[in-house]
Amino acid sequence: MGTLPTPAPPCDPRVARSRAKLLAAATEILIETGPSSVTVDAVAERSGVAKSTLYRHWESRSALLVDVLRTHRPEVSEPRLDLGFEAALRQQIDHLATQLSDPEWGRILPALFALTQQFPEVADLEECDREEKMASVRTILDLGVAEGRIAPGYDPTLMMTTLVGPIMMCALIRQSDRAHEVAHAALDAFFALHPPRG
Repeated sequence: MGTLPTPAPPCDPRVARSRAKLLAAATEILIETGPSSVTVDAVAERSGVAKSTLYRHWESRSALLVDVLRTHRPEVSEPRLDLGFEAALRQQIDHLATQLSDPEWGRILPALFALTQQFPEVADLEECDREEKMASVRTILDLGVAEGRIAPGYDPTLMMTTLVGPIMMCALIRQSDRAHEVAHAALDAFFALHPPRG
């Protein structure tokens, strides 16, 4: 599976401003009326930026949509394996809860789901991005194996879905203010099933 390409940040402030305007316009259209409405004409009109400028940033509508997705995906922090399994996993999930507790996530998350379902090329790149993030989390879970907390042959996707799913639900039902509370409850239940050795 490929790696999600990351565009080089524009150096000229004017170029950066036009790119930001276009991404903001595309995002608002996506939220308001769905992926099919995010056309080059609609984004140019909403942003006040010329279509020719849009095409200097992205070679196609699909490339723009990929960037919209990339811009709004939560970042995974570098695992702190020196903390030990439990502390490292708690820190990672807490970091994610902080990002998803932003009320803006409640607005955009359903639109991002629709985007990946309706555009296969976007879904493919989203899968690459998810795999990169899972590789980071897997290092923490592997530490859990080394500490005897998790059985070898574990399913990382199942474990992360168990931990992250409740936080995502908070964003979807517009209760992002409870993201940390829910994250801590999910972690407590998880570690109760995977207690320390001895």
